[in-house]
Amino acid sequence: MAFSELSRPWRAPGHSNPRGGLLLCHGFTGSPQSMRPWAEDHATRGWDVDLPLLPGHASTERELAGTSWQDWYGTVREAALALAEEHGPIAVGGLSMGGALALALAEDPRLRGSLAAVVVVNPGMTLPAVAGVAGLIAPVVRTLPGIGSDIARAGSHEEAYDRLPVRAVAQLRRLFTRTRRDLGAVEVPVLVATSRVDHTVPPTDSDIVAAGVHGPVERLPLLRSHHLATLDHDAELLFETSARFLDQHVPAPGAR
Repeated sequence: MAFSELSRPWRAPGHSNPRGGLLLCHGFTGSPQSMRPWAEDHATRGWDVDLPLLPGHASTERELAGTSWQDWYGTVREAALALAEEHGPIAVGGLSMGGALALALAEDPRLRGSLAAVVVVNPGMTLPAVAGVAGLIAPVVRTLPGIGSDIARAGSHEEAYDRLPVRAVAQLRRLFTRTRRDLGAVEVPVLVATSRVDHTVPPTDSDIVAAGVHGPVERLPLLRSHHLATLDHDAELLFETSARFLDQHVPAPGAR
């Protein structure tokens, strides 16, 4: 898969009076390209948006195989700390694995008080049973078929790897297990957006999130989109709902 400039890290142009800080996290084997429409939409609404590239992504499958979930989490944690230092309590959003990373940030006791709200889109919490032996079979079976571009909208595509490195799948499982175990530590408001038809992440994973967190939960059904809802028919609905939710729950600069 050839990656375009859209797959590079992205930061919103500076605002003289920003609404607040927003960190967005992309999914497994994907890139910031899948999140750019969301990032650009909220940047036009005044948010200072940071959209980092996770280690091992938008490069080569071999490079991804050499990374760990701690590498992915460390990148978004550093970005969250930097945004919060600049803006006070920030918002975090994520798609798929990015949703798990966003929730992991909200679970982190070292970030308590730095996050005000979380938006997750088709967040990943579980994997098929084969993922449980991914670490064992990795020396023999190095890759599996890719999961990119699960989109209902004709003409849309995701810039993602064509194959899944099995070693990285084992790391993904560890991230999901850890995040799912600690959902009760999430006390900030959470918006959970869920596609009715998703060929990548079971919609029941969203139910796990909604039932597990301790903060207020709002649900948004996405009836016309598949997994990559940020690039799909419901993108405008998602962005409008996200903007309203963040305005409601993230303190305005003058109120801090």
